[in-house]
Amino acid sequence: MFNRFDHYLSYTSTDQQTVRELHNSFSGLLVPGTVAAFQAEGTKGFILSLSARSEEPYVIDSRFPLFQNRLLNPKRSHTLLAEIFGVPELINKTRIPIPDDFDSAMIEKIAQGWIDFNVRFEDVKLKTFEKYAARLGEEVLLAKRKEPAYILPPYAMVGDLADGWWEFSKQLWQDSIEYASTKNVSDKLRRVVAAKNPRLWGELASEISDDEVVGWVSNLNEFDLTSEGSLIEYGRALKASQGRNQKVFALYGGFFSILLARFGLTGASHGIGFGEHRNSIELPTSGAPPARYYVPKLHRYIGVEIAVHLWRQFPALVTCSCLECAGRSPAVLDYHGLMRHSVRVRNSEIHEWVDLPSLELIERLNSTFDEFQKGVDRLNAPAKIVEGARAVYSHLAMWARVVGDIG
Repeated sequence: MFNRFDHYLSYTSTDQQTVRELHNSFSGLLVPGTVAAFQAEGTKGFILSLSARSEEPYVIDSRFPLFQNRLLNPKRSHTLLAEIFGVPELINKTRIPIPDDFDSAMIEKIAQGWIDFNVRFEDVKLKTFEKYAARLGEEVLLAKRKEPAYILPPYAMVGDLADGWWEFSKQLWQDSIEYASTKNVSDKLRRVVAAKNPRLWGELASEISDDEVVGWVSNLNEFDLTSEGSLIEYGRALKASQGRNQKVFALYGGFFSILLARFGLTGASHGIGFGEHRNSIELPTSGAPPARYYVPKLHRYIGVEIAVHLWRQFPALVTCSCLECAGRSPAVLDYHGLMRHSVRVRNSEIHEWVDLPSLELIERLNSTFDEFQKGVDRLNAPAKIVEGARAVYSHLAMWARVVGDIG
């Protein structure tokens, strides 16, 4: 997570086929705590069999900010995760929780429950392991399974310094360190710093002396033009961490995270087909990502129908040479082909962009913006398609400005 530039995929059960086939196209896996809790044995079987075959590490995210929400209709994954922490009353159906709801005994229990869960994650039924190992198509031995590369103790999303959640997070961290030392795993702990805006995130990160930190700024949308100021603040916060020799891995991030490597970001995680940013406010529903096409020149997903119209009239804007596409129309890819394509392209983007000089990077982004603007202005398609196409490229010029402003 703290090498330049580590590319982690956030795992869900629908991703198994893609992950099995493309294990050389990413650095590691991040397993959401809700997934690990709800599909416990199956998740263990898949993750551990993969770890026995490959060198890619994995870590488990506690997703604790879930319990800062009022959970009027909690999912089964929510209740199972609360049970892992040993505190079923984390599910609050009546109101939004506050830090004062957690006494010292409860905080200690949460910390210990999560450490125990990570330490015991290697314990899997032989039958389950063999079931998932068989799907890899090669001999995989149970004895070669690996434990989580790091343990990310539970943490809270901080709204401001006065809301009490930062003190809560620091107590969780301290209790985790103390308990982990009794299990001889304290060296594996890495702190997650989570905040609702990048300026606050930078303040929190500057308060701690950790050399390696996992970061999350809630709902930091790298494509939203109204986020330009926030992206600049985020980059400056990372640059400040870099000045303190503090390495930062982003819990969520898309292509823009690669651009931030020049300011000290060591890697990022995202879902396959989505998950480039996340709001700490829990969504009422969730599911598999929609079928969309990742356009290499845009560094983003767009609707397949829009991509096909652009490919037919301006192939240079959309054509991809990855093993999935081979220059063909986006329309030929099935759902899993679209997902594999996106992972392959992200891997290529890292190698192509992470070390580009800033001036060259800015020039390329602005040049591609101009290409798309000219192409879309000439696009002969239904009004709905043209309107959609006009909305997919403005972020390129914004990113160029942001990188320039961070300096």
